[in-house]
Amino acid sequence: MRFFARAKLDLPVTLNGRFSGSSAAFTDLSLNGAFIRIRGQFPSVREGDSLFLKYDLPGYGYFDHSGKTVRKDPSGVAVVFSGLDSSSKVKLWGYLSEHLKNLRECPYCGHAESPLPPQCTRCGWNLDFHSTTYPEYHEKTYLLKKLHSQVEKLSAGQIRQVIDLLETDLMKKSSCDDFRDFVGTSQAMKEVYAKIRKVAPTDVPVLILGESGTGKELTALAIHQRSARKDKGFVPINCAAIPENLLESELFGYEKGSYTGAYSRKIGKFECADGGTLFLDEIAELSPALQAKLLRFLENQVIERIGAVNGKKIDVRFIAATNTDLQAAMTRGQFRPDLYYRLDAFTIKLPPLRERGEDKLLLAQHFLKKACWETGLLRDFSEEALRAMGQYEWPGNVREINNKIRKAVVLANHHSIQPKDLDLPNPEAPGERTRSSTDGNGRRVIEKQKVIDALESCRHNISKAAKMLGVSRPTVYSFKRRYGI
Repeated sequence: MRFFARAKLDLPVTLNGRFSGSSAAFTDLSLNGAFIRIRGQFPSVREGDSLFLKYDLPGYGYFDHSGKTVRKDPSGVAVVFSGLDSSSKVKLWGYLSEHLKNLRECPYCGHAESPLPPQCTRCGWNLDFHSTTYPEYHEKTYLLKKLHSQVEKLSAGQIRQVIDLLETDLMKKSSCDDFRDFVGTSQAMKEVYAKIRKVAPTDVPVLILGESGTGKELTALAIHQRSARKDKGFVPINCAAIPENLLESELFGYEKGSYTGAYSRKIGKFECADGGTLFLDEIAELSPALQAKLLRFLENQVIERIGAVNGKKIDVRFIAATNTDLQAAMTRGQFRPDLYYRLDAFTIKLPPLRERGEDKLLLAQHFLKKACWETGLLRDFSEEALRAMGQYEWPGNVREINNKIRKAVVLANHHSIQPKDLDLPNPEAPGERTRSSTDGNGRRVIEKQKVIDALESCRHNISKAAKMLGVSRPTVYSFKRRYGI
């Protein structure tokens, strides 16, 4: 019995960089992992090894994350994915659903039925793979089935602990909205959180501005998850990842016979998002003709498939994003002013990482813990690494700091990560007083976060937190006063 539906395909993937004389491809792909066929020469891979995967999903962009080997045979390896955030999972499922067509057996239990019913008569799984809410349904059902398979192994006391933990977590979730997907306490990010809270309950179009890697798609997803449309689909599309001649049909769809090769009707992304939220990334890449068509949609919420006689009214929350200066693009005649002013109803500008102060080190610690958990390795930052990260400008923003730390965790020769492991220059050597101040500031940021993590994991039980941190109870109280916790 499988918990994840697999799509059969042949998709090239790069493993740990390129190796001469070798090639690899996904042959079975699901939300949680894949089987990778490997041909030619490739370094020895053992079960439990971590692999860095890079691949392009046509129409959905490039993916870059890690996976752990769980099985090996002469033709390749099976891996379980790690490091996929929620927005990446949404995009991955969008690609998978397009390849889960014309199945003659349930991909979960293998029960043969043709055509497949909406629900498998043997295992009970919903088989409506093209529903925009399917990923959320799948995640909930998977967790319930997984829990059910494990609960018989627990004692009565352990079951009570699980129930207490769930009840406490549910109360916390219902009482506050703390943006757990974001990491950052700087004033610039607090302003972003406030704007998300204000605009989420409305249906006002939102324009998200920010450099590449600042988290524009994560922000769009946060708006959707806090809106009245959260139970409907969130449909992201990257305008720069799709050729211009295909983008219109991808967005608006087409009728059967509307042009050569249109053998059946295609539903566009706008219709797929009906009732939910459509997120258009890199909107500045739209052609003038598509800009005009998008403007018409924003005015009347009516879409027209290619080749259709009549339009269709739909209900979609629209969010757009770009890293381009749209005012400069208007001056050059590359972006329509009327579309800009229609989108400019509510704007969220995401700050680059270099302007987020201590968030640099908070993010570094967050990604370090995540990478250590994925790889099973124990690592920490040296004082030089903390100082180097604090001085670095991070032109690639959050995406860059995440990738550098994941790489450093694997490549570091010692427990302590050095600047060279992060591909960062050695920090400048200022006077001892300045250096001591910089190092101390980095230590304080990390120390504060460790105290917060310990208190939260112990539900603010001071005795348990003190034991976890290896200090006395008065020291924990001292930390709380010092850091305002």
